[in-house]
Amino acid sequence: MKKLSGLLIMMLLSGMINSNIYAQQNPTGSKTKLEVLYFHATMRCPTCNAVEDNARKLLERDYKTQLDNGTIKFNSYNVDESVNKALVDKYQITFSTLLLIKSDGTKTDLTGMGFQYALTNPVKYETLLKAEIEKNIK
Repeated sequence: MKKLSGLLIMMLLSGMINSNIYAQQNPTGSKTKLEVLYFHATMRCPTCNAVEDNARKLLERDYKTQLDNGTIKFNSYNVDESVNKALVDKYQITFSTLLLIKSDGTKTDLTGMGFQYALTNPVKYETLLKAEIEKNIK
């Protein structure tokens, strides 16, 4: 029993030291480097759905590890729901919008590109989106 409690104490101390080192390297306390945010209304057209669906597919296929470890986060928000009002106001959303938000707050709006290609040329949409993700994740 003493060995087990000693081992537990060592594990706790090790975890505290590691988290303290991480916090010093990343002052925000978050390891998220990039958020991909999609805002949409309750009533959605096929293009609106394609922008979200193709972005999600790309992220799950090519960035699964980063999604799993929290380096990249993807969230979709309904602008008509009051629970999302603070985010809608923060990013001044007025209609369907696709944003990349870096950890430093830098915002890249990909809405136009998304609506131009997501439904009619999904391969081009994914290629352009991936290029922007790569640019913004560094």
